Amino acid sequence: MDFSPRFQVGDFSGYNMKMLLTLLLMIICSHVSVNQHSGPEYADVVFLVDSSDHLGIKSFPFVKTFINKIITSLPIEAHKYRVGLAQYNDGLHREFQLSTFESKGPMLNHLKKNFRFLGGSLRIGNTLQEVHKTYFSNGRDRRHFPPILVVLVSAESEDAVEEASEALRNDGVRIISVGMQGVSEETLRAMATDQFHYSLRTVRDLSKFSQNMTKILKDAAQYKEGAVNDILVEVCQGPSVADVVFLLDMSINGSWEDFDYLIEFLEESVTALDIKENCMRVGLVVYSNETKVINLLSSGINKSEILQDIQSLSPQAGKAYTGAALRKIRKEVFSVQHGSRKNQGVPQIAVLVTHSPSEDNVTKAAVNLRRQGVTIFTIGIEGASDAQLEKIASHPAEQYVSKLKTFSDLAAHNQTFLKKLRNQIIHTVSVISERTETLKSGCVDTDEADIYLLIDGSGSTQATDFQEMKTFLLEVVEMFNIAPQKVRVGAVQYADRWDLEFEINKYTNKHDVGKAIENIRQLGGNTNTGAALNFTLGLLQKAKRQRKNRVPCHLVVLTNGVSQDSILGPANRLREELIHVYAIGVKEANKTQLREIAGEEKRVYYVHDFDALKDIRNQVVQEICAEEACKEMKADIMFLVDSSGSIGHENFIKMKTFMKNLVRKSQIGGDRVQIGVIQFSDINKEEFQLNRYMSQGEISDAIDRMVHIGETTLTGSALTFVSQYFSPAKGARPNIRKFLILITDGEAQDIVKDPAVALRQEGIIIYSVGVFGSNVTQLEEISGRPEMVFYVENFDILQHIEDDLVFGICSPREECKRIEVLDVVFVIDSSGSIDHDEYNIMKDFMIDLVKKANVGKNHVRFGALKYADDPEVLFYLDNLGTKWEVISVLQNDQPMGGNTYTAKALGFSDHMFTEARGSRLHKGVPQVLIVITDGESHDADKLNATAKALRDKGILVLAVGIAGANAVELLAMAGSSDKYFFVETFGGLKGIFSDVSASVCNSSKVDCEIEKVDLVFLMDGSNSIHPDDFKKMKRFLASVVQDFDVSVNRVHIGAAQFSHTYRPEFALGTFIGKKEISFQIENIQQIFGYTHIGSALRQVGHYFQPDMGSRINTGTPQVLLVLTDGQSQDEVAQAAEELRHKGINIYSVGIGDVDDQQLVQMTGTADKKLTVHNFDELKKVKKRIVRNICTLGSQSNCFVDIVVGFDISTQQNGQTLLEGQSWMETYLQDILRTIRSLSGVSCEVGTETQVSVAFQVTNSMEKYSPKFEIYSENILNSLKDVTVKRPSLLNANLLSSLWGAFQNKSAARGKVVLLFSDGLDDDVEKLEQKSDELRKEGLNALITVALDGATNSNDLGDLLYIEFGKGFEYRTQLTLGMRDLGSRLSKHLVSVAERTCCCLFCKCIGGDGTVGDPGPAGKKGPPGFKGSEGYLGEEGIAGERGTTGPMGEQGTKGCYGAKGPKGNRGLNGQEGEVGESGIDGLNGEQGDRGLPGTKGEKGDEGAQGIPGERGIPGDHGAKGLCGDPGVPGFDSSIEGPKGLKGEHGRQGRRGWPGPPGTPGSRRKTAVHGQRGHTGPQGKTGIPGPDGLAGSLGLKGPQGPRGEAGMKGEKGSLGSKGPQGLPGPAGETGSQGRVGSQGNKGEPGDMGEKGAIGLRGPRGLLGDDGNLGYGSVGSKGAKGQEGFPGEIGPKGEVGDPGGPGETGPKGTRGKTGVKGAKGLPSFSTCELIQHVQDHSRKYPT
Repeated sequence: MDFSPRFQVGDFSGYNMKMLLTLLLMIICSHVSVNQHSGPEYADVVFLVDSSDHLGIKSFPFVKTFINKIITSLPIEAHKYRVGLAQYNDGLHREFQLSTFESKGPMLNHLKKNFRFLGGSLRIGNTLQEVHKTYFSNGRDRRHFPPILVVLVSAESEDAVEEASEALRNDGVRIISVGMQGVSEETLRAMATDQFHYSLRTVRDLSKFSQNMTKILKDAAQYKEGAVNDILVEVCQGPSVADVVFLLDMSINGSWEDFDYLIEFLEESVTALDIKENCMRVGLVVYSNETKVINLLSSGINKSEILQDIQSLSPQAGKAYTGAALRKIRKEVFSVQHGSRKNQGVPQIAVLVTHSPSEDNVTKAAVNLRRQGVTIFTIGIEGASDAQLEKIASHPAEQYVSKLKTFSDLAAHNQTFLKKLRNQIIHTVSVISERTETLKSGCVDTDEADIYLLIDGSGSTQATDFQEMKTFLLEVVEMFNIAPQKVRVGAVQYADRWDLEFEINKYTNKHDVGKAIENIRQLGGNTNTGAALNFTLGLLQKAKRQRKNRVPCHLVVLTNGVSQDSILGPANRLREELIHVYAIGVKEANKTQLREIAGEEKRVYYVHDFDALKDIRNQVVQEICAEEACKEMKADIMFLVDSSGSIGHENFIKMKTFMKNLVRKSQIGGDRVQIGVIQFSDINKEEFQLNRYMSQGEISDAIDRMVHIGETTLTGSALTFVSQYFSPAKGARPNIRKFLILITDGEAQDIVKDPAVALRQEGIIIYSVGVFGSNVTQLEEISGRPEMVFYVENFDILQHIEDDLVFGICSPREECKRIEVLDVVFVIDSSGSIDHDEYNIMKDFMIDLVKKANVGKNHVRFGALKYADDPEVLFYLDNLGTKWEVISVLQNDQPMGGNTYTAKALGFSDHMFTEARGSRLHKGVPQVLIVITDGESHDADKLNATAKALRDKGILVLAVGIAGANAVELLAMAGSSDKYFFVETFGGLKGIFSDVSASVCNSSKVDCEIEKVDLVFLMDGSNSIHPDDFKKMKRFLASVVQDFDVSVNRVHIGAAQFSHTYRPEFALGTFIGKKEISFQIENIQQIFGYTHIGSALRQVGHYFQPDMGSRINTGTPQVLLVLTDGQSQDEVAQAAEELRHKGINIYSVGIGDVDDQQLVQMTGTADKKLTVHNFDELKKVKKRIVRNICTLGSQSNCFVDIVVGFDISTQQNGQTLLEGQSWMETYLQDILRTIRSLSGVSCEVGTETQVSVAFQVTNSMEKYSPKFEIYSENILNSLKDVTVKRPSLLNANLLSSLWGAFQNKSAARGKVVLLFSDGLDDDVEKLEQKSDELRKEGLNALITVALDGATNSNDLGDLLYIEFGKGFEYRTQLTLGMRDLGSRLSKHLVSVAERTCCCLFCKCIGGDGTVGDPGPAGKKGPPGFKGSEGYLGEEGIAGERGTTGPMGEQGTKGCYGAKGPKGNRGLNGQEGEVGESGIDGLNGEQGDRGLPGTKGEKGDEGAQGIPGERGIPGDHGAKGLCGDPGVPGFDSSIEGPKGLKGEHGRQGRRGWPGPPGTPGSRRKTAVHGQRGHTGPQGKTGIPGPDGLAGSLGLKGPQGPRGEAGMKGEKGSLGSKGPQGLPGPAGETGSQGRVGSQGNKGEPGDMGEKGAIGLRGPRGLLGDDGNLGYGSVGSKGAKGQEGFPGEIGPKGEVGDPGGPGETGPKGTRGKTGVKGAKGLPSFSTCELIQHVQDHSRKYPT
């Protein structure tokens, strides 16, 4: 509603002014009141339950259990939910009213004792009228407690339902209709309020559906009818967003009955899926000899139509060709054109069901399908080949392969398959990325390590496989912190020889190591792994010596074949050197050899193909990191073990084995890991508490003695019971992490969420381990997050999750794991009250903090001073550059003794936070001072002012007090209570270490690798966000800004807000500076409304345009950060995909109850999605968000290879290459540094094009082997020892050798020759001809740089004639002396990258910027203050002169200069005198002020929270209420099997309309005959034949749906739609390679494009080029030179260039060009426009 009152400026009376203020207040208050809440939180809910004969008495227990679960799950109280219940048949039967019960206990008792089946006919319309009068005639305030009616229906009503339903809806009642068995969707839709209608196949599905009811009720309560564009997108139930394709082997190899089982399996599966356009899409493909697509994903969005298609399936003659079928679904089904949503981050899943071995090869087809991102499940029946199933399925086989003995087993397997499917979707959307993040966090503990990668590059590896190997290694390296003093990485490739790709100390950051791995070129040859191991051993020994055997060494061996030499000897020598070897085998690798290489089974990994390497990445990395992460494993672990009747004896033993294995992998002890065990069923039984056993053997024996209990599953009660075991009274230890591991196989019969939340709020980390019999939704409620749940098919798979669990316990996720960028100064109390041992404890405390930091000049700097009577500096912030230097100085420090003058020390520390002493405060690096003291200060009166002065300077002061420290003084220093810490004893420092380190860590900045980024915040301002939470969101974003360098040339920030409307707040670059942007964010006002993220994404796209401040055209990374707290009410996937296609990286943060699948559709990948439970938790993910943005450098897909050659005529035999060529080590190094990476390539937004360089020396004494490498500071090392045997000559042979240096001549890589020359040494025409040959062979550019010293200046001028690939700069000769030579070369290389990678043949590049940049360089003056340290150096010099002082009086003058510094040192010399006066000071301290401090300590002793925990048993009351449903659950399980038979009988009843049972004889040949055979399983066997005809009757009601299906066939005309797609694709062709599909119609299409833009002329040139490469190719070359002639007056002469065939005339043409003076009037872009305007279109 738009309130925009306008008032005319004039004379206001006092009355008018009052009215104005009143009106404004009314507007503001009404706006706040309307938007303060998202909607009602609770409701009045009435359940109306079908109790007619259609449902049946055997199905009624399922309904009863459903109602029981819903009541149990709802918070039912007088001021929350109220529930009413009624049954109906032909009329209403009341059970209880809304006001009858105020809690769930009496309701559950009523259900148990009084809720009985009625029977009778079904009249829903009549019942709705009665329920309207009975339950909804009056009630609570509907604005806060809306009325909701939940109607359960099993069949069609005998009367009309529309009128009665509409009356209820008009009265404000929201109706939720749930259909089971035989009711149509039309009936359900007629009753329901808008989208709240749900269709279940059978009554048994109610159990699963109950998991969604709480959310459905909440959505219905907050539903607003008539809202603007409200709920436009389909709501998906649970994790049901996926593209699933069933691939069915229909070859004849069995009976018709087998085929019926397959059809039933498909029907059951499809019915259970939530099939909608934006939820689950299902494709259907059958095959035998040939493959037939029944349903594409684009058409598989209607469940009824898919079920009809399944009904119409029939076996096909022939054998199974599975490989061909896999190829077909990859090309035709899993394609974007046919409905695949893979580009939107939607999981792609194929399900193969086969019963026979394939007649063709399946391996390659399956690999290609998996490489496309498709997960493959295989279900093999009877004669299927186990080996083929495993090769087809995704890795690991035990998770994705199912083997069934007969077709009849399909029915029992259905539920397992559906759980696997659900598990896979959750795994893809939520689990994998979060567990990877946990692993990265754990690997931070691997602070130092040396890792070598040994890569099999033999000829047996295909090019695509070799790329998979490199990608795998890139991802492994990505998990570590690469730096010279941290983790170092080197690489060796081998085949029958070895090649050192890069040594371990060559590249010093993750970015360069990644580029170096990507640069590795395959060797080819045989496989000699033993020799390679030997060579790498030498490298590792060298690395160990470099770091004095102080860091762990690892070798990762990746091979795909059998070694042809011995490996046992080298492998043993590696182990003798204590090197951890990890052997990864692929395809033909020999598993015995792998075990010999690794030495341990746990370090051996094998996969069937290269695409599966990604699936074992986390396992390999986890094994590398586990050693350090688990080195000091400390934890209190309680096992809570399900011992109910459903587990069984055999599985109970497996569960105990699983527990014992976890114990074996833990370090048991009183100061390490403690373990306790509790069993539960309907009772809870303590086996042993945490401190009972202190060895692995004792705990294992106790587990073996556990006895199975049996009975039902009350998990909630057990969770409440186990909470007491984390108290000291039960053996738990303070300040030790606490874990609960729940193991269960069943569904809880009571509430689990509340007791689980209570445990987690106490800091207990809960892992849930469940097999498929358990309820995964309950497990997620217990653990709190999906990644904390391990949901496996059976108990046998438990062994595969052991290592994951142990690692999670060793290294749980922390908010801040490492201190990254910070300046820290320790101020250490070194007074006499601290003895030697206590001082050591203080030092250990500081050293532990140092160990948690990334120490380095650009990371964390430490300084320290100690004090007593006077302060003494131990080291300044810029003195020590490594962690071990800092630790060494601290370890060697000794206490001073004396009194405690803390204020004096703090005042003295101020100069340590200056730029001259190494502080980076001026650069925005946070500053922290940590003062550690054990007593009261002798100058306490100065503390407050001194500390405040430090804090006002921007320094965070953390005060740590021990024993005699005064809390008032600590508070005065820290400034707030959360920044000081106090312990009674020095030993207590360990207990507060985690709190202190968290404060320090959280204050540090993220180490940001990225220099420039355009970052836009898109904020959800909808109704569902409370104004207080909106403020928290703004504060969070303001804190994110603080971690970036926001300036003109670095980070730009913009912001926008959305609800159902969109409001831009400020564009990129509008405000510069952290303070200004934070101020603007704080002033953003919430707009309120509904949540339309899709619309906002479409509109925020304009922020990323150059005219709005975006730097997208210069290659600056573009980032959009979306924050939302709810599900979008419009479609987001398409809008998000369009943004990502433009190169915009989208990150999403979901707060509270959000749709993870929708967040992934925004980001395109789960890696860029984060979720938190509430707005307070946003701060926990701040560093992760910033780190993700800071490490954007996505892998480049564009590569340019440069061969650098030298033509130096003055070189003599025996000279080194660099001798007399000083320019090589100066200019050449600078040039290569400038061109090492290219930014601004149009199709590589946000990434740098990777440049590799190789040198070619043709005149060396020994053959020089060019090797492409990434730039490093020692890139010229390979040239330093090269000796030449003669001058080099620029002739055709030199050009050929330069071209021969390119190992990979693929057109996908740019290839450039950069030749430094002092002039031509051969005939210019011959060289021109050779140059032209190289261009035709694939060289993209030949660029020369003229050197000084040419004997003939004309030779240098002729260099231009052999060049190509420089575009419009072809007339400019590059020379070594050019100031901007590097930037000019970069432009040429960017042009090559545009042509090679982006198919963009012409690009306008702006001129060089103004030369005003050196101005900022002048600011480097401030670091000059460090000269003061240099001054101290002069003092030393003066001292030396002093020794020679006897030479004359001048020596004394030198000493006079040195007295200044010595004066500073003199402070230490005077300490003794100050100490004497300090004694008098003690007398002054004799006042009673210390007494109140002691009283304070007594107060602390009183703060014992242990008695408070007695309140926990109070929760048992809730357990009692929930215990009631146990009996109905037991009853339902008994009657369940009978219910199954009953359903088969009802299928027979559907057959009533088909009396002609004679067609039953067609059972032998018709599909439906067999399905009728199951009818006799009902009560009467005779109606069975009727059931057969009944199956035909089923097709009758489905007939109308079939007509809708016909409309779907008309939709097949849409297949012509893809033919129209190239039209729009043409508009974006410059950004992609779709244009290659347009080649068929190129002449006509390109003509049109020519009229539109640059692409037209390129098309025409393309045609001419094809001809030009033939015999008329030379004309093309000359024509290019004459091209500018069209602009000048001599252009007319240039047209008849026929005579140009002769060489001499061509040269004259060039001289003619020089005469054209009109050229300067055209800029590059004007010239292009002129050509476009004056080009003729040639007829085709």
